[in-house]
Amino acid sequence: MSKRAATVYAFMDESGDPGSRSRSSASKHFILVLVETTEPETLAQELKRLRTALNVSSVFEFRFHDTRSVERRAAFFVLLHALNVRVRAAVVDKTKLADSFASFDTALYGFALGELVMRASPNDLHDAILVMDGEGGETTEKTLNSIRRHLTQLYEQRKRVRAFRKLIARNSRNEAGLQFADMVAGVLAERAEHGESPYDDYVDSKMVDLWEYPPK
Repeated sequence: MSKRAATVYAFMDESGDPGSRSRSSASKHFILVLVETTEPETLAQELKRLRTALNVSSVFEFRFHDTRSVERRAAFFVLLHALNVRVRAAVVDKTKLADSFASFDTALYGFALGELVMRASPNDLHDAILVMDGEGGETTEKTLNSIRRHLTQLYEQRKRVRAFRKLIARNSRNEAGLQFADMVAGVLAERAEHGESPYDDYVDSKMVDLWEYPPK
């Protein structure tokens, strides 16, 4: 009997918002990141060791925009480079989207994630578990349901095997994989805004797919 393949956990987080482009505070880009691993417990253990090495609280949360220290950011991305993870990312220029995305729209999550899933090898995410950052409640459930509907339509239209066994939400404070996804999304947002980031090489070393909309 063949051995069952290890379960892939795809930790999803974003940078920017899926909101109206007409608002002065709206971001120009929406960035969606998947950090994939079959060893989520290793990510948690390594972040624990990193916190000890950096002499920060045992509950310190690595979030790109809150982790301002160059030392902490650099140490984090050196760790990322050493781990057995894959990164997929979508960078969407919201100014180029159709008018149907004009308001705060959970459909943008499905749009970005759907393209990443369709571009992946069917085996890469088959029977995987998608973990998104969320506190639960109505907004999180609305987003998850929107993603489920959009992916189901894509599977049928493109005759693709279903990618995820389960879609769940977790609090990033307690989920190391989501902290990795947040930090990677921060680098890609910095790149989208400024053309580059000091941590590009670390992220690119783990990147298996980077989808940009519209294509350049």
